[in-house]
Amino acid sequence: MEFYKGEDRILYIKILGTYLPIACLTENPFSENSDFIDTTTRDNAGWKTSRPTLQGYSISFSGLQVNSTITGGNFEVASYDKLKDLKRNKTILDWKIQGNFTVVDFGKCYINELSEANAVGEFLTFSGSLVGFGKPFTNIPEEFYLLYQNQDPIILQNNNFLISENG
Repeated sequence: MEFYKGEDRILYIKILGTYLPIACLTENPFSENSDFIDTTTRDNAGWKTSRPTLQGYSISFSGLQVNSTITGGNFEVASYDKLKDLKRNKTILDWKIQGNFTVVDFGKCYINELSEANAVGEFLTFSGSLVGFGKPFTNIPEEFYLLYQNQDPIILQNNNFLISENG
């Protein structure tokens, strides 16, 4: 069994046609949610039933600040200063999460929240969240195959089972 570490999946956003990693990223959890509508069935035996309706997702992130916009800054990353401008301008962004992992997730988003922490004697940090715009996608390299079993996606490589949504 192969396990991955957090540094194996990095969050990138596209700025001026280039995907830039979030500067000094310390975490980037991805979360999906669904709204539900209550339903009724004849055989629910008094138990509540429901069906999913609208779906959404968000990606939280946090990192250490670096200069990424002023002369002499690191223009190969997206840090607080660059993200602040994108949020204030309500810019729709392309994002992707990839790294030392076969599957690349990607989609469109807005910056929903952005904050800075500046404790005396400590490095400046920042955190924020992205709210998905539409459906997120998964790109699977050509040497892999995406199959479905009972409407659940399964990824195979050389006829070997790799990933299923049900674990």
